[in-house]
Amino acid sequence: MGKKQNKWVTFAIVCLTTGVITELPYMRWALYEPLREFLGQNNTQFGMSASLFGLLAMILYIPGGWVADRFSHKILFAVSAIGSGILGFWLSTAPNFTTVMVIHGLWAITNIGLFWPTMTKAIALLEDSKGQGKVFGYFEGVRGVFVVIMWLGLMKVFEHMGGIRMVIIVMSILAIMCGVLSIFFMPDNKEAEAASTGTIMKDMGAALKYPVTWLCAGTILCVYSVYNASSYMQPYCQEVLGMTAVVAGYVGIIKKDVIRLAAAPFSGWLSKKWGGRCAALIGVFGIMFAITLAILLALPSGGNFVVVTVVIMVASSFAIYGMRGMYYAIIGEAGTPASIYGTVSGIAMFIGFSPDFFNPTLIGSWLDKYPGAAGYRMTFIYMLITMLVGIGFVILLVRYNKRHNNSKVTVENIEEN
Repeated sequence: MGKKQNKWVTFAIVCLTTGVITELPYMRWALYEPLREFLGQNNTQFGMSASLFGLLAMILYIPGGWVADRFSHKILFAVSAIGSGILGFWLSTAPNFTTVMVIHGLWAITNIGLFWPTMTKAIALLEDSKGQGKVFGYFEGVRGVFVVIMWLGLMKVFEHMGGIRMVIIVMSILAIMCGVLSIFFMPDNKEAEAASTGTIMKDMGAALKYPVTWLCAGTILCVYSVYNASSYMQPYCQEVLGMTAVVAGYVGIIKKDVIRLAAAPFSGWLSKKWGGRCAALIGVFGIMFAITLAILLALPSGGNFVVVTVVIMVASSFAIYGMRGMYYAIIGEAGTPASIYGTVSGIAMFIGFSPDFFNPTLIGSWLDKYPGAAGYRMTFIYMLITMLVGIGFVILLVRYNKRHNNSKVTVENIEEN
């Protein structure tokens, strides 16, 4: 098989595996109330398991990035996917609260520590620095295709073949199948120029001194916090707008998965047209999101505005996935060396994905303390403020990239002369 064919086989496996295994810890995004009721938990307890997952994930991003710089992607993908599926089977038994917490803790290892930095590096190695926006935008889109197809089938399973328990079982089977595919078709990606030989402390020291690490971390933190909190738009449809669980589930799938099919590839295409300026694109989509959320906050809550509210939610999701298609690419756009790419991304993700730790418990407590529309309104205000801070980070990153690129051009001109 030629190099180009190998590239697209790798791309397909990464998209498929990411699309499947990441849905297990995040299935609450589509079936929040059914899963919470299946486990017999209140909103605060339900949020605690997600917060534990987020806390451990946050801690594991840094060693996970170091691991991604040294070990076979084939092995890491296989262990992650198969382990994730086995944990899913355990959850399908509707265990007690303590066991659910243990499962989410172990998912943090399989789905984040061993997988996520490896996934981002595997994608980044497929293109040069100017192609990062394109490849990550397409990654989000193709991954979205797999996820939409999977969830359309899972919703039929939920409605007609055994409810939430069978949904968990089917997802677990798919995860294990992805692990098997990785064993047979995923390359090692251990080329000398892409692997580090330094110690973890040496690589971390280099990454911590790299300004882009902090600018990317702040940008990802704000974008991901908004993305994470947007999952509560789905139960908002059920609890405040009065939709049934099935209809609200479909709205969640459209908002989370269908919109990704258009938004992420569009942002990747636009990035290519703009010469790989991924950070600037995040700023454009960030402004779009802030506008849509301001409109949502201005709308009266209730069943009389269901259609308008859903349209606004869909528009906000388009902006979110436009940003998500770019926020991994900003690390490569800045010219991060391949040998420490995993470590830089690990630190950026440690900070950037910390909302997985505090958002669920924080927002869950708001929803319990302020029932109905009031709790959700607090959530939406929090999202708007966070996005405005994120736009500030984007401005700083764009300025840094401009100075860096100008300096690079000057040095190259001196060398040529």
